[in-house]
Amino acid sequence: MIAIASTLPLLTNPPGRASYMGQRICQRLALHHRGEASPFAVFDRLHLPINDVSFHPFDPVIAVAAGSYDGGYLFEGELFLWDWQEDRSWPVARDVPEVESCSFSEDGKLLDILVRPWNEEWGEGDDPFDRVYPLSLPYGQSGAADTADVEIDPGQTIVRHTLEFAKPDPDQHETIERQLRAWFGVDELSSRGAIWDVAWLDDARIVAVHNDCLLEIHDVASGGVISFREDGRYGADILRTLPPVIGVYDVAGWQVRHSRLLALSNDSLSEIATFEGCYNFASSKDGLVLGRLDRHRVGGAKADVIVDPKTSDVRFADLGHYDCFNHFLGIDGAPDLFILQGRPETSHENKRLCRVQPDGAVEPLWPVLRADGSHASHAMECLGCYVEDELGPGIIMTGRHYDPDPNKGKRGFIFRRPIASGDAVGGSLRSRWLRHAGADQEIWRFATTANASAIVYARKEELILVAFLDGTLSLLNAADGAVVITGHVTIEGLPTVIYCMDAADGSLAAGTFDGRIAVIPFGQLRNGGSTGRIELA
Repeated sequence: MIAIASTLPLLTNPPGRASYMGQRICQRLALHHRGEASPFAVFDRLHLPINDVSFHPFDPVIAVAAGSYDGGYLFEGELFLWDWQEDRSWPVARDVPEVESCSFSEDGKLLDILVRPWNEEWGEGDDPFDRVYPLSLPYGQSGAADTADVEIDPGQTIVRHTLEFAKPDPDQHETIERQLRAWFGVDELSSRGAIWDVAWLDDARIVAVHNDCLLEIHDVASGGVISFREDGRYGADILRTLPPVIGVYDVAGWQVRHSRLLALSNDSLSEIATFEGCYNFASSKDGLVLGRLDRHRVGGAKADVIVDPKTSDVRFADLGHYDCFNHFLGIDGAPDLFILQGRPETSHENKRLCRVQPDGAVEPLWPVLRADGSHASHAMECLGCYVEDELGPGIIMTGRHYDPDPNKGKRGFIFRRPIASGDAVGGSLRSRWLRHAGADQEIWRFATTANASAIVYARKEELILVAFLDGTLSLLNAADGAVVITGHVTIEGLPTVIYCMDAADGSLAAGTFDGRIAVIPFGQLRNGGSTGRIELA
């Protein structure tokens, strides 16, 4: 067997978005038999990057060493033993700094590890990043109750750069790729990260975007793929316009240098507009595109922008402060353009939902949360979805309640609230909505423990589909929020997290954080949630 470690991407796309609360899977260790692409066992418990693994010489157990520098002071670590046959794991130590390497002794009785210092100021020597310390820990089939304390001798310093594993190897990537090609029996390997967005192009084709392309067109029946690629650029957003507009970003290092709008027509891409800086885009049903400028990565840009793709007309407007944790909204393809705006508009607090007119005028609608002076009345990491049915037009809004204590911050919300509109509905339909709820009343609300990664409204089925970062998918009745089914999502039995969705003609298309795209009929979804697991394959 072979063990492959992966770091799963966090939800930081499209640019101008960041959502983390409740993310259940951050690191994965997968075990593969020779020639089999699908792993037969996975270990998803770790939160820090995996640095090394070691197979026990006799037992079906793997030691997993993990850790990283926290960016400010600490070298954080994790060290686990995993029995892959019983899918049971336990920590080797109660608290440990970053573990760089691990190796079982030949008799299997000891686990030898190398750890970083506890923090930048701990231990002896000039450079804390060039010091490691050896430890030998006893191995046993135990649990957390028998977990040992780690005691590091500061006098046992080893200069890190003198060790073989720390020496730079320019051929390492090529060597690993050659070994993996031989192991899996393939001529070529390809790497694909998270699917950032997916949308139905018609009843037979799906478009998707990820870090390794501008856009892909997938034929659902044949499996054929048309791919558009350019070095240094990637697609991160598919706007629900006709024709579709793709948000594409030029990246240098970690920095977004330019934000581009490309139109997809007749299986080809054409450029609409390019803007310096990092913009988060959304569109309205009539085709207008709104770009919010992330104030933390401005480049030479200075204002938000409203674009008409049909004429390429551009109007700049200052719609207030925008940052990725507080102002991303994600409402796309609605009759109007919507934003989240603080009060005052230069603030990230006291957020309210607003409608934006084509000329840039802002119409406040309602506060996201009731301002009661508490930390919890500050909404963060929101995501919205427009819905319109016999109850009238409304918004499904999700997010999390802010808490200054990160250990108490897993409190979220989802609710449906009406919005006033003179155009979206009329006649008896509108009057029924007015009887049902006033503009200041929520139709339904629930608490959540994880952020929503994606929301889609299936009009024909009268369902709201919500994917959460803890790996669950919930189907809710649009009218009253009643849960139709909910369960943890798997593909071929392996846990995954949905990052994007689109619904059309009785089927759901979903893209996941581990680079998978799944299509599943709603009938199959309804019948598959009774076990607490929703299988997409």
